[in-house]
Amino acid sequence: MAPSGDLSRRTESGYSVSVTEKLYYDHPPLLEFDASIVKDETNGALHEVVLDRTCFFPGGGGQPPDRGLLGIARVVDVKDRDGEIVHVLDSAPIGPGTVSAAALVHGVVDAARRLDFMAQHSGQHVLSQALLSVGGLATVSVHFGEETTTIELETPVVPEEVLRRAEQLANSIIRENRQIRIHEVDPSEASRFPLRRTPPEVGRLRIVEVDGFDWAACSGLHVAATGQIILVKIVAQEKIRGRARILALIGARAMEDYGRKAVLVQTLMRLLTCGESDIAARVEELARSLRESERELGRMRQERAVADADSAAARARALGETLLVRAAFDGAGPAYLKAFAERAVASPGRALIAVDRSADAFQWIVAHSLGARIDLPSIVTPLLGPAHAKGGGRGAWMQGAGRPADAATSFGDAVEEALSRSLG
Repeated sequence: MAPSGDLSRRTESGYSVSVTEKLYYDHPPLLEFDASIVKDETNGALHEVVLDRTCFFPGGGGQPPDRGLLGIARVVDVKDRDGEIVHVLDSAPIGPGTVSAAALVHGVVDAARRLDFMAQHSGQHVLSQALLSVGGLATVSVHFGEETTTIELETPVVPEEVLRRAEQLANSIIRENRQIRIHEVDPSEASRFPLRRTPPEVGRLRIVEVDGFDWAACSGLHVAATGQIILVKIVAQEKIRGRARILALIGARAMEDYGRKAVLVQTLMRLLTCGESDIAARVEELARSLRESERELGRMRQERAVADADSAAARARALGETLLVRAAFDGAGPAYLKAFAERAVASPGRALIAVDRSADAFQWIVAHSLGARIDLPSIVTPLLGPAHAKGGGRGAWMQGAGRPADAATSFGDAVEEALSRSLG
């Protein structure tokens, strides 16, 4: 890493360790600020800038770092290095030139992203306590994604009734708009709080309290009251590493999802000409009808393949005592091709070369009913490479694919020539 301007304040013994004033803890609602640049280093195409104070949260408690603007640069990451908050930028923050210790820069945190993840984090605390209260389910880990928040629990599966009751409890706490308080204490004072989890072995503890409901050691940022969480909705559970993982939509994400679902329901009601309560039954009826139609279509295709194979056999080329059935199709599909081939070689004394072309590839089957007279792999396998085809089989049946589609004809010609030689 090459420094472009190391502006750390000096002491008599050399450079001091610069500890950034953390405005995101001291003034959580503050999203714009001015600060002095303490250090500016380049790391490839990126700049790593340390300020004397910052509103940019470096992440903690599972909550991701802030994004936003610092001067004229985009903040692409924020890191905490022993108290120094390092802002990773996509360019220099104040343009070309030497950065001086007196240089000021204006920072703007991406407010929508920050408030979203604050709601996610506070909502997760409430939901984790609800799951513990209702089902005795302890939270093992959490993840705040861009679309969903997940909570991993120390159990392989959670009964749906427990999830329903936990969601109800969480939302009742949210509606009560309880205050969320931050307590900074020494580890020796932790016993004063009924903590949901054993706190880590660190210096001072930052305990987040949801008034009278939940207490947890946490380094993340939180909303001021539960009403700002808006809503918690559990949307799914899945099993991972032998544990249940709950997927939840929290805050504006849940409201936006509800809006999308409302539009979807209205669309389905219009398309299916039924009421909301009848949608599931109507879709099930349509799915059953579709399955029956697909079975009938499959039967008809099978009958057509058999008829086409009999017609092709009537026009087959004679190679001595062998009838060579050769056919080419466009988009017939693997099931049709297989049924055609099986019918074509159902009678003794026949050989088959059949291809089915798509937009950019082809499927092929080579088969015969000549007994032990011909070993197909010894004839067909050497022709695969030149035709850019792949496949395999043994005895009297081989199949595979090749590309491009135009190569199907030359591949069939090569196989026909080889079969002719083998049959004398």
